Amino acid sequence: MPKAELHVHLEGTVDATTVLALADRHDETPPAHDVAGIDEWYKFDGFPMFLERYFAVLGLLRDPQDFALIATNYLTQASEQGVVHVEFHVSATGHILENGKRWAPIYDGIVAGCERAADATGISWGLIPDISPHLPAADCARAMDEVFDHDLSGIVAIGMGGPADTWTTDDFAPIFAKARSLGIPGVSHAGEHGGPDEVRFAVEHFEARRIQHGIGAMSDPEVVAMLVDGQVPCDVCPGSNIALKAVESAEAHPLAAMVAAGIFVTLGTDDPPMFQTTLMAEYARAWAWCGLDVEGIAKLAQNSISASFASPELKEQWLAFFA
Repeated sequence: MPKAELHVHLEGTVDATTVLALADRHDETPPAHDVAGIDEWYKFDGFPMFLERYFAVLGLLRDPQDFALIATNYLTQASEQGVVHVEFHVSATGHILENGKRWAPIYDGIVAGCERAADATGISWGLIPDISPHLPAADCARAMDEVFDHDLSGIVAIGMGGPADTWTTDDFAPIFAKARSLGIPGVSHAGEHGGPDEVRFAVEHFEARRIQHGIGAMSDPEVVAMLVDGQVPCDVCPGSNIALKAVESAEAHPLAAMVAAGIFVTLGTDDPPMFQTTLMAEYARAWAWCGLDVEGIAKLAQNSISASFASPELKEQWLAFFA
C-alpha cells in the first residue's frame, strides 16, 4: 500500500557501504574497515554515543555529490518498500555552523539526488531543514537566513531537532515565525526523551504542524487532548525509541496507547541504518505491538499521506488506493 515517510534524517540514512565509500572518497580513516565493522560501530549505548556517531557521519558529507548520493540511495530503497513520498530532515544549522558549509551547494546536491531518484522511481520528496537547539538561537537564525535566501521550491517545512534543553531559555520562535511569513510551516521534535511540556511548547510557541516522536505526551491527558482535538500528527519511530532507550522495552512503548487515544500517528525510521531498521520493520512493530488488523495498518499508511506536505493532487491520487 502507498505510504509516506515523514520522520527520517537524510544524514541518518548513510549505510555502512556508503560510510566506507565516503571515507575513501575524502581520504579519511573510516571508523571500521568493513561493512560488518561499521554495522557494529552503529550499535551504541544511549543518546550521547548516538550523537557521536551521527556527527562523525556529518563530517564525511562534504561535497554536493555526497548529498546527492545519499538522497538517491534512500529514496530508491524507500520506493522498494511502497513509499510514495519522503520528507527528509536535513541538519541545516549543523552543516552551516558546525561544519562551516554553505547551504546552497548542500541543497543543490540533495535536490539533484532526489530528482535522480524521482526520475527513476516516480517517488515524491520534500526537505525539512532542521534547527539544532544545542546551538545559540541567534546563530541558528543567521544560518536559517542562508536557507531562506536560497531556492525554497524543495522545502516543505522547517524543523527543530536534537536536544531540547534550551527551548525555554533561548528564543527560537522567531525563526519559525519568519518561515511562516515565507509560507513555510514548522514541525518539531518533542517528547522523545522529554515529557509532555515539550510537546505543548512546540505546538504553542513554534506552531508546530507535526511532532516528531511525541511519545512523552502520554503522561499528560491535557496534552493528549490537545493533540487529538487539534489533529496534530505525531511521527513516531518505535525502533529509534528502543535503540536510544527513550523507552525501556517494546512492552513499555506507548504506541498502542497513542493509537487507542486517537492521536494522528504516522511511522518513521528516524536514522534507519543506525538503528538497524526499515520502514517496513516499523509497520511490523505496529502490527505486533498494537494488535492491529489490516485496516489498522492501512490507517497508519493513510495518516502518513494525509499528514504530509505533498500537494493535494498527489495526496488524492495516493489515497484513492484505499477507497
